[in-house]
Amino acid sequence: MQVRLKRKLAERIDGIDLSNQEVGDVFDLPERKARMLVAEGWAVLERRTHDGRHLVLAFRRSDDPGPLSSQHDSDLSRAS
Repeated sequence: MQVRLKRKLAERIDGIDLSNQEVGDVFDLPERKARMLVAEGWAVLERRTHDGRHLVLAFRRSDDPGPLSSQHDSDLSRAS
């Protein structure tokens, strides 16, 4: 599974050797390790689109309403 490293504070994180990786690098990891880095905010999943470009998948916490939620829309209408 491909991930893009978002931040790096050590050469080894959660038992995963990142000594040859820099922030922004895209690399393959076994699914379990990749999901662990993503869950802890060290990386994001990376997928290639059909035309070869990269598509980064980022996930939002469940308590973050995000810019497309109805809560966000109502906050905007009250502000105007």
